[in-house]
Amino acid sequence: MLFQPSDIELIREVLQEGNARAFETLMKRYTSRVYGAALRLMKDEDNAQEVTQMAFIQAYRQLDSWRGENFGAWVTIIANHIALRMLEKEKNMEPLDENTDPPDESYDEQKELQLQAMEAAIAQLPVADRQIIQWHYYENLPLQTIAQRLGQTENNIKVRMYRIRERIKRKMQS
Repeated sequence: MLFQPSDIELIREVLQEGNARAFETLMKRYTSRVYGAALRLMKDEDNAQEVTQMAFIQAYRQLDSWRGENFGAWVTIIANHIALRMLEKEKNMEPLDENTDPPDESYDEQKELQLQAMEAAIAQLPVADRQIIQWHYYENLPLQTIAQRLGQTENNIKVRMYRIRERIKRKMQS
């Protein structure tokens, strides 16, 4: 059986030695997972491929900020954020009807800043809380399904979701 280095070992090689092959191994390991998540959101194969590529590029650039959690989940969350931003931009670029005013450009900038603040706040959450956010908001899983996956009651998950949202709000305000 061939030796399979762990994600941590591969990331260490990338950061300390600049080993591009180590990052390629990580990409091969997680591309289908990231692509699947992107496809669920984008509903278009070309856009999902673009999101996947952008996610790995961003992960590579931010690799030194990786905190040792599950790399596959981390890069999937990055892909979800990219996909959501792309979808938001597409939504804002819908053709205007002649009786509507053009969108306020400062609104888009403000929205982007809020999204970045929210992403930063989510990134600071414990892994378990980020997973609940991922399942509910990015994968659109109902709370009942999340409760079953975690072996908890639906009410417990509702309380956790409330507390997670409150923590995110507080972090965004600070």
